[in-house]
Amino acid sequence: MNIKNLSVLMLAFLVLCLCLFACSDSRDNTASSSNAEEGQDTEASNDTIKSSDTGSSKNDNEEGNDPIPDKENEEYFVATIIENENVVANPYTSSIEVDSELQSIYYSASTPGGEPKNDGTGNIWLTLKPLKDNCIDKVEVRGSYSSIENEGDDIYCIYGVSSNLTVSISTKQLPIVQKEIFDGYGYGISDDGIMTVTWKENPQDPIRYVELSYFDGRSRIEYIDASKGSKELFLMEEHKQYTVSMRAIGYYGKGQMVDVKGCYMKSPKDVPFPRVEITTENYIWPDCDFVQSPEGCWGAGITNAEYEQCVITLYNEQNEVVYSSSLDNERPNFSGAKMKIRGNTSARYATDSRYPYKIKLNKKADLLFPLIDREEKECYKDKDWLLLNYGNEGFRIFGDAIADAVGTEWSPDYCYVSLYVNGEYRGLYVLSESVKEGNKEGNEQSRVNVEKDGYVFECDAYWWNETLSFSTPLTQNTPMHFTFKYPDSDDINADSKELIYLKNYLTEFEEALMRDDDSYLDYIDLDSFVKWLLVSDFLCISDGGGCNIFLCKEDSTDNTKLEMGPNWDFDSYMGNVYGLSTIRLKWDTAPFYYQHLIEKESFQKRYSELFWKLKDTLYENIEKEFDKINEESHTSLLQYDNFRFGSSFKTLSERKDKFITWLGEHIRWMENQF
Repeated sequence: MNIKNLSVLMLAFLVLCLCLFACSDSRDNTASSSNAEEGQDTEASNDTIKSSDTGSSKNDNEEGNDPIPDKENEEYFVATIIENENVVANPYTSSIEVDSELQSIYYSASTPGGEPKNDGTGNIWLTLKPLKDNCIDKVEVRGSYSSIENEGDDIYCIYGVSSNLTVSISTKQLPIVQKEIFDGYGYGISDDGIMTVTWKENPQDPIRYVELSYFDGRSRIEYIDASKGSKELFLMEEHKQYTVSMRAIGYYGKGQMVDVKGCYMKSPKDVPFPRVEITTENYIWPDCDFVQSPEGCWGAGITNAEYEQCVITLYNEQNEVVYSSSLDNERPNFSGAKMKIRGNTSARYATDSRYPYKIKLNKKADLLFPLIDREEKECYKDKDWLLLNYGNEGFRIFGDAIADAVGTEWSPDYCYVSLYVNGEYRGLYVLSESVKEGNKEGNEQSRVNVEKDGYVFECDAYWWNETLSFSTPLTQNTPMHFTFKYPDSDDINADSKELIYLKNYLTEFEEALMRDDDSYLDYIDLDSFVKWLLVSDFLCISDGGGCNIFLCKEDSTDNTKLEMGPNWDFDSYMGNVYGLSTIRLKWDTAPFYYQHLIEKESFQKRYSELFWKLKDTLYENIEKEFDKINEESHTSLLQYDNFRFGSSFKTLSERKDKFITWLGEHIRWMENQF
């Protein structure tokens, strides 16, 4: 190579180096300029929003079409979260995946998950989730943006971002609110003894976490994301009782602590006895609120008793499935039945949450037909059934036996059963028909006999807790008013012809009752009223206002008379050897018609005739009722009830012997009165 060519090469190399140096300098100047501008852009710096604020003004710009920026590209804005140990901060997106490892949050368009824009009008969506029992106190943003809004449910949006941002979050302790903010909660126990707790969120009062406190060999406190809906806890030892405390932690407060108490007992299933097993959807147990009566009224009641969907399965003594609400394959399993807490005082003072329940089937069925001897095959198909929480007592046996001996027209049939709910043994219950209207035809022959324009109603101590009630001249100043079983109170109102007719009829009857003659007999069926009182007197029922005083009238014509419904509530039996039922007393103690009826000579005569005719038939009927129950199995289950719930261990035979001794002395006293 000659010198001339070498000189040309060196000159070219020198020019190239100068060009490269110039480009590098240009980039440095550009970067410096950009950084300077960014440092001066503080139009919305130090903007603050409290966690309780909810904004409505939003950026309405349309979504851009630019692709998601690459992490190496500096031509987009980011929000850097200053670390806070009490808050989890993440990008909030709906349709675009964001690298979970990014320390900064990329801005997107006007909706969560929209594509990023580079025109300075994008929005940054972020989730700020406080841990445990904290809540957001304030959010402070430094940088250039138009506004920040709390969208609720942990979601915040920074609108109109035009620079890189720095976000700092402060938290504070949640206060305890004076209510429970679960929409429902419960627990289930698997066949092998694993306990699972469940909960349901209230849309109007959503929750973040569920705090669980329990002991499974060591004390534990856990915080579970509320969206999970359940938590499998531990394997339970058989016959050992566990308590799990649960608290809903919301966005602005912590709910009151609630306890669920469970005990794993698989052995009762081995006892040959009719059994009912119920599993609620998501293991949510039925709940209710309790209310006291207003001044001047009686009793304690329940309200807000909501149904929970469930599957109900019946087993006979041979442990064979004889009914299941899940067998209808055209519907999901949990649509076949539902259950709720029923009753008033009986629910209010139920111990160990052993509530009475109402079962409503989706399709009519006779649940008792496979479990007891029916005179007619499947004679009572219905949707409504009761599970009553006194299966370890005997008064239902005594009461029904005496009602049958006296010859009352119909009493709801029943069967003693063991009950499981969500895998847990809940003790001995009574599966019973409910007091319902019927017309003695086909599947409705075992009900209160009324026509379509007839009535089944109640002189009710809990009228103040019903949607519709009415009073008459004799009841308007008493703790008792009338409520409807049929027609349904949802189908009538204070101006309905049905209510007006019945109120007028009762008023006319009361006027006749006050006269010194027998004109009252034009309005009532005498035998019906006499038999009802005689059953109550034989048992010496001491409940004068809450013993389910049902009445009925077959239709809305003058061709039919008022009748007493079935004797039903027997739990206050054996009130006194030397007394009669409280229902006979004055209005301030037992506001009903019997205090006036017993003054009528015609009533006294018929009462006395029936008393002397029937008094010696009671004992045989009691023995017949007892023969319907496998007492050996019932006694075995009493042992489990006594262990699980501290129930009395008196056997049915012991209760029967005590009652028969009492009844003999009581009838001898009655003989001297009549």
